Amino acid sequence: MSSPKAPEPLQQRMKDRMRSEVAEIAIGLFLDKGFDETTADEICEVAGISRRTFFRYFKGKEDVVVARLSKLAEDGCHRFVTVPASEDRWTALRMSMTPFEDWAQANPSRAVALFRLIENAPSLRASYLDRVDRWRASLAAVVSTKFDLDSRTDLEVAVIAAASVGAYIAATRAWAESGGSDSLPALFDRAFNALRPDAPALWG
Repeated sequence: MSSPKAPEPLQQRMKDRMRSEVAEIAIGLFLDKGFDETTADEICEVAGISRRTFFRYFKGKEDVVVARLSKLAEDGCHRFVTVPASEDRWTALRMSMTPFEDWAQANPSRAVALFRLIENAPSLRASYLDRVDRWRASLAAVVSTKFDLDSRTDLEVAVIAAASVGAYIAATRAWAESGGSDSLPALFDRAFNALRPDAPALWG
């Protein structure tokens, strides 16, 4: 019988809590004023911290936003790994989107606003797409490990991971454009169904 996982040290829990609180304040300012219009100094003033403390938690303003989405991507990779081996790869990859669904559905209007913020701020969008590409690489690694593939399949695995991330981008963009009125789970279903080998042909 495995022993229970030891809790994080108190200092780390306090750091994580402070980081989360600062991120909430910063995102609120971004959504109210705009990303480019909000400075790090303003975030520090409202949060009651120094610039030194802010940059201890974040590399920059962009990191405030993309770090949160990176955590969801990390959770998604873990979800993929834990899907039963009896499920086919596309079902497992579809299920890796569950953390994004849960996050978005917890506060749809805020999630939509955040996706729109990313689309409209060039530096933030560039940072976001860089993190998405890192997620693609991580996803390729877990696909290869889960299905016990070797180096001869590297290209195919890379294509599968890229297609999955592309499905995520297309579905979340469509969801944000709908203002959150469409069902994000349904959009993910449609996006991943389009990737299946037996998907109905859209053209001749």
